[in-house]
Amino acid sequence: MSGRGLILALCLLLLSGCQQWRTPAAKGWVMLDGGYYQLLDNWPGRPQQLLQQVSWRDEQQQQQFVLSVLLTADSILLVALSPIGQELWRLHYQPQHQLTLSGIAPFNQPEFTKRLLAEMQLALLDSDVVTPRLQGLTLTEHEIDNGTERHISHVSGKLILQIHHSAQISTAVPITLKGRHYQLQITTLQQDFLP
Repeated sequence: MSGRGLILALCLLLLSGCQQWRTPAAKGWVMLDGGYYQLLDNWPGRPQQLLQQVSWRDEQQQQQFVLSVLLTADSILLVALSPIGQELWRLHYQPQHQLTLSGIAPFNQPEFTKRLLAEMQLALLDSDVVTPRLQGLTLTEHEIDNGTERHISHVSGKLILQIHHSAQISTAVPITLKGRHYQLQITTLQQDFLP
């Protein structure tokens, strides 16, 4: 092989290696402040339906809604309802990381919604499911009164997300997620296991 052919072959190998290293959205990767989390596109536990009260606020606005959640082995469906029962937005996440969205802004924007879904998974799933899906991030947990507190940090040590009462889907126990500029609180009102 000539010198020019060898250089061309090396460049192609480097390009393909860079493409393998990237975290394409098609594979469900979500950027979280310099690190990544790969979304789970199915529910690993018992199929269930949840009714949750969600309060989300940042420095400028606050949103409250009821969330109807269907978690199965082949689908994650979230439907947000206003206090009077009007559908605000809908998210359907299926195998092969297929995302379908509808509804009001910012919940109809894929990047915002993927981050919301990522943070809900980081809060609700067991740490042994979450940890292998982190890249450039670490998860630590410690016991607090009546539950656990989970920290998601960048490998540099910077705290990205603090979660109180993580991995606890039980009625009347609020799960609180605190980021740098916002807070999300999820309280399960009803939990029904499906056959």
